[in-house]
Parts: sequence; structure tokens; C-alpha cells
Amino acid sequence: MSLHFSWFTPTNGDGARIGLPKPEREPSLNYIVNVAKMAEHVGFDGILIPVGTPFLDSWMVGSAVVHHTSRIRPLIAIRPGFIAPSLSAKMAATLDRFSGGRIDINIVTGGSPHELGQDGDFLPHDERYERTKDFMGVLQTLWNDQHVDYEGPYFSLKDAQLVPSSIQPRIPAFFGGASEQGKEAAAQYGDVYLQWGEDVEEVGKQIEDVRAKAAKYGRTLEYGIRIHVIVRETEREAWEAAERLVADIDPAVEQRMSSYYREADSVAQQRMSRLLQGDYRFGKHKWAGIGRVRKGAGTAVVGNPEQVREGLQEYIDIGVTHFILSGFPHLEEAQRVGQLLLPQFKDRRTGSVSYA
Repeated sequence: MSLHFSWFTPTNGDGARIGLPKPEREPSLNYIVNVAKMAEHVGFDGILIPVGTPFLDSWMVGSAVVHHTSRIRPLIAIRPGFIAPSLSAKMAATLDRFSGGRIDINIVTGGSPHELGQDGDFLPHDERYERTKDFMGVLQTLWNDQHVDYEGPYFSLKDAQLVPSSIQPRIPAFFGGASEQGKEAAAQYGDVYLQWGEDVEEVGKQIEDVRAKAAKYGRTLEYGIRIHVIVRETEREAWEAAERLVADIDPAVEQRMSSYYREADSVAQQRMSRLLQGDYRFGKHKWAGIGRVRKGAGTAVVGNPEQVREGLQEYIDIGVTHFILSGFPHLEEAQRVGQLLLPQFKDRRTGSVSYA
């Protein structure tokens, strides 16, 4: 079984402490490029570029990463509904050519009505996923066929043609969604089904459900986890680092995050918020304290290199082969994770990704 490890691009700021009114480091071009270069240098296979109202534009950041690296695969997150799928297909194909065929796409439907509304998107939850399926149908039709007539519930094309074509025969699509509609979209159109680092039993249940749904379409997916890691030479040092990370949380920032959890209609986000209880610890060496002030991926594996490997191994044992990791600050932690953790998996890794 081949494992793939990716890092994360902090495009809304970074620092050694989280939950501050302003980030310690602004997301400058120079800093983002340095994070990507460090991730490539220490051996990560890919790097996720997030999408959303608080983040820099993912396409522009993806282009910057492509032009300052030579091997690492940018995983560019995009949202259906804001750009026509035909234009998104062209942008992806262009960047695929510029990169020499080393980009992936992360389709993000969105789970916050408030945040989506800030960008003018007011579709309710279930309709958003129906639009996502239509969007992905257009992308894959254009990537596969020379001339396209397409008629769907949200998008229509007449004699469409994708110029330029991509280098990759099929640009890999990562997709996350814990609702029934989200899992159905992943099963039908996704290549890697991506979840946040929840309890292993819950993650396994979602994998089995998506696997069964994909089988109905004659498809086989791969599975991924998005999670933070806090790894140090000793367990004590790791937990001390975890406590320092959240030691100066601004109460107003934490209150805003609590409000976000209450209004979000994302099934996965609602499950993640339930981990914010007690001392935030769960499973083997896992901690949900980051979720106090960070939406989405709010959990971490904490410990010495062997313990963090053990925490990730739980997911590997249920079929996960893709890990998108991060740590604060992302520049220094990319180096640390590359030195302490990635060698723990050296016999089971490959940088190649190919989907039929």
C-alpha cells in the first residue's frame, strides 16, 4: 500500500500561537513560497492550498507554488458555483501544463451559509451538493472529450472545447463531504475521499459507506485524512508545545468560532465540534484543542515520532493512504515533521499519483 503525505499552505496567516486577533505572520508571497519550498525539500508529496473567504485566492497561490517548485504537487481547493465549470477546467488544464502535470484539485462545496453568503452563494445544503455533482460532471466531461454538448440542472454547454488540454489524462479530484449528498458526490466523481481527523471508528464508517456507494458506479476510490501533527523528540515536549499553541487565545476569537459551529450546516463540522469537550483528548494520542479557534480540521496527533506514527497508523489500518498534515508555524514545522515523522514511513511511501 502506497502512502502519500502532503503539507498545508497557511494563506490566511501563520504563527507559533493561534487564536490571536491578528496572525503573527502575514501570508506574503515570499512566506508562502518558502513554506512550499521547505515542504518539497523535506520530502512531502503535495501541498494543499485552501479556499474560502478568509484565504488568499487558491488559483493564484497555486500558480505561485507551481512556478517556485519542481516536484511537489499543489492540491488546489476550489468551490463550485463561483466560476463557470468550463473556465475552471481551462484554468486547471493551463496550470497542469505549466506544472508539468503535477496538480490535483480539491472540490469544496462549503459548509457555512454565512461564509457562502458573503460571496453571494445562497443555495441550501442539499442543492449545493447537486450543483457540485453537475460542476464535476462538466469538468470531467471536458477533460475527457474533445467536443462537448452538456445539459445538466445547473450548467449547460454547446459544442464546448477545452483548449489547452491537460497533461494528465485525468486531473485527480479530492472531495470531502459527510452528508449523504456529499458522499454520493464523492462516490460518483471523486478520486480521493477526504475526511478530517475524527475518531477512527467514525472515519472507518464513512469509508465503508463511500466504498459501497462507489461500487454502484463501478468505481474504486482512495481515502485521505486532513489533520495537524505536533511531533517532538519526547511526549512531554509535544504536549507542552500543544499547550503553548493555544495559551493566548483571544476570548472574542473563540466566541466567533463557537458561533460558526452553531450556524454551520456541514455534517462533518458538526461532528468535529462535538470533540471540544473535557481535555480535548481522544483516541491514540489525538487532541481537538486546535478546533477551539479553527474551523474544519481542528484535531492533531500529538507525541514523539513513534506515538504520532501510531496515531496515523490507526487510519492506515482502515484504508487511509493520503495524509494532509500541518503544524504551527508551518515553515518550521514542515522541517520538523520532515525530519522526525516522515522517515517513520519511508518503506511505505511513493510520490506518484495516477488515476484512471
